[in-house]
Amino acid sequence: MQLPNRNNDFLFVDSTFPREGVLCGAEWKRPQEICDRPQFIIDGTSRMDVCQGKIANCWFLSAVTSLTLHKHLMDKVVPPEQGFGAGYSGKFTFRFWQYGNWQEVEVDDLLPTVDGKLLYLHSGERNEFWSALLEKAYAKLKGGYHNLHVGYPHEAMTDMTGGVTEIFHQENIPADFVRFLRQQLDRGSLVNCASSQGGFEQLSRSGILFQHAYAVTGMEQVQTPEGKVDLVRVRNPWGNTEWNGAWSDDHGEWDRISPAEQNRLQRVKLEDGEFWMSVQDFLKTFNELEACHLASSSLSDAGSNVRPWTCTMHNGRWVKGISSGGPPQAWGNFPGYSQSPVCRSYWLNPQFRLTLLEEDDDPNDTEKACSFLVSLMQKHGRRLGAPLSIGIHIYQVSPQQAYLSPADLTSSRPVLMVPNYCDRQEVVIRGQLAPGEYIIIPSTALPDQEREFLLRVFTEKGNWVNTADKASSEKSVQAVVPLLSKALPTVDAANELFTKFASAEGRCGAVQLQALLREAVQGGVLSGTAELFSVERCKTLVSQVDKHGFGQLDMEDFKDLWEKLRRWTDIFVTFDKNQSRSLDYPEIIMALQAADLQVDDFVLQLIGVRYTEPDLTVSYPAFLCFMLKLDTMIRKFQSLDQVGTGIVSLNYRQWLHLTMYS
Repeated sequence: MQLPNRNNDFLFVDSTFPREGVLCGAEWKRPQEICDRPQFIIDGTSRMDVCQGKIANCWFLSAVTSLTLHKHLMDKVVPPEQGFGAGYSGKFTFRFWQYGNWQEVEVDDLLPTVDGKLLYLHSGERNEFWSALLEKAYAKLKGGYHNLHVGYPHEAMTDMTGGVTEIFHQENIPADFVRFLRQQLDRGSLVNCASSQGGFEQLSRSGILFQHAYAVTGMEQVQTPEGKVDLVRVRNPWGNTEWNGAWSDDHGEWDRISPAEQNRLQRVKLEDGEFWMSVQDFLKTFNELEACHLASSSLSDAGSNVRPWTCTMHNGRWVKGISSGGPPQAWGNFPGYSQSPVCRSYWLNPQFRLTLLEEDDDPNDTEKACSFLVSLMQKHGRRLGAPLSIGIHIYQVSPQQAYLSPADLTSSRPVLMVPNYCDRQEVVIRGQLAPGEYIIIPSTALPDQEREFLLRVFTEKGNWVNTADKASSEKSVQAVVPLLSKALPTVDAANELFTKFASAEGRCGAVQLQALLREAVQGGVLSGTAELFSVERCKTLVSQVDKHGFGQLDMEDFKDLWEKLRRWTDIFVTFDKNQSRSLDYPEIIMALQAADLQVDDFVLQLIGVRYTEPDLTVSYPAFLCFMLKLDTMIRKFQSLDQVGTGIVSLNYRQWLHLTMYS
């Protein structure tokens, strides 16, 4: 591999691009060294600009081919204002979708060549370079050209559209395929197909390459003397082999329709890789299908009739012992699993509330239902190693149910779920349910597995999804909390302790508070926790109620603190069912409900990560610390949000004051 000497041309050189894995002996050249008058795009991007080179990445090329059919979408990925004219610097920018956000990738225009010809993806026009540079940018995103050898079209399609990809095998291709495919194309979905009925890239007698990705580029119905025939237009990104059966370029079926019909279908007798075939032959030939559904109207051509899906997106995490509960008890993939106590942790998984309000508009569908897609994508799978096995379960609930409790899940059965847990980066489930309220629970095949994920719900109309937070039944929980006089001394007794340990000026710092608390719990139901009150814990308690920033409490501060500690101590003892002087994570949730401190699931996860011990329990001092901190932060926010908008504005100095001493 040779790099040209470019010390004096002042053009951009991307030193971060991974060059390993490129063919030995390849020479890296800029477009103006390959041809005269290079151009970025000639007469727009088209499927004819996508010709495969010496790398087995047809999966990527088929996705690019589909992308060229949607100019507005292509312009999002390949900004068209770039070029080799004024302002040329050797740098080109492309955009790819990564876990809910569009990410810019910059590359130089040095491309690998052999004998002056591009080694990899190239255009049919020798002086057009958008497709070659797009491939280089995608290679950079994936870690180099060598990482493009193996992949799935749906991965590339998701990266370039932000859409959700459904995968169909022969056994689950919809029975009414003509209606299904037409709906997908009408919605602007990008459709790819392949045949797995032979060896890799082996050429069949009918001209189709096995285990090779093709793009579906259109569908039409033609009138023949025998009646109407549904045809599918397919493109091979290689461009050098085509279907040779019925309705291929030179087949006799074309003689049975009028020249006008032939022109309407843009029949072209070229070895360009694009061809027509009947739906019947298509289903016999291709046994794998992928449909990438576009979500946002901003990705669709505003002047077209394409009707994209409406998308709602939520980020989440599975955290060991906190929000990674594993599969439901009824799941039987693992021997003896239904008898294992870890099954009872299923309810810890994140829950999302799906509200279906508006029925589909399909006039041919008499069933009153709402169509939707749910996508569960685990993040950073390549960086973290093999993907986890993940699944989705959907339960119907009443409007009054905020979330599914352990008791609810014992008697509930999912109305929809993935057939099996799958170790893919993304799993997708299609549903059609009656209007109503539902809970979506994403989970891993085993409990305590950790990973971030992105949950997306695509609906035909304006239905919506929210997190189903577990803090919901606070009133019923509060009623069971008694006042336990033996847990902590009374206010009067505590005042005497304050006087005993305070300084001559009547102030109590962290060290004095530590001694006070250790004596206060002696002889009571929490006597075994005295040594757990560290100076650092006590500093936290002091900082939350110290109004003056001196690191000390006066009598009024202490009274305010003690009233809260007594209330929260009663709650702690109430939910410490096994009298272990610590709370398990589920008990924390009930304790927060009893204290009327409402938080979402993400804050619950942060509490678990920040305050639990290695055995995933929360000690008594840690419980007091996070309860006081949470209560204080809520009150500070409310004092700043005087209008009640739910939004506060802070300058830099105020932000530091608020966060550094808390």
